Amino acid sequence: MNSQMENTADSEELPGDSTVQRAVQGSRLGRLGQWIAGAVRDSYLYRWLTAEPDPDVIVIDLRETWTVGLVIRLLDAAIDRLAPAVRESRVAGAVQTGATVTRQQPAVVAGLGLLVAGALVGVASVGAGTLSTTRLALTAVTLITGALATRERRSWTELRETQPVRLFLAALEPPEPQEEHTPGNDPSDDSDDK
Repeated sequence: MNSQMENTADSEELPGDSTVQRAVQGSRLGRLGQWIAGAVRDSYLYRWLTAEPDPDVIVIDLRETWTVGLVIRLLDAAIDRLAPAVRESRVAGAVQTGATVTRQQPAVVAGLGLLVAGALVGVASVGAGTLSTTRLALTAVTLITGALATRERRSWTELRETQPVRLFLAALEPPEPQEEHTPGNDPSDDSDDK
């Protein structure tokens, strides 16, 4: 019955529907596209990803169980004893210094990483006897990019203000949640009252 409703909705003529659009929908390729779309919508994975959350979800605190709770208590005790030693260790100091340098000059750190990676690719290719034009070009591009990146001395806070970094970060940000419709939030509700 669900597929009959979808077929009826697909066959209805939409406003602005042209002859070309109807021809495409009636062609084999159009029917194949409709079949693929229907198969995807009817698939278990699609239904699972788009399902509404179950309001009757039961939450279990694993810290209160016998098996997992014991492991968590042992980990907590070990971390409590090891944390002061780790904070005062040379490794933690080196990691903290590395993080500070990376925040102060991230492009230099990335450039040095690219220089090391390019050198390793080149040396490994020569050592293995597999140095081809592609690997030589990859090595050269990596080394040149790394050398150019080491010239950029701005800190991360300064780099975040540049247009390319702002665009890159905006592309990675999740979308803003949509506001739910409430009678007080919609400006069209105010005009209905008057």
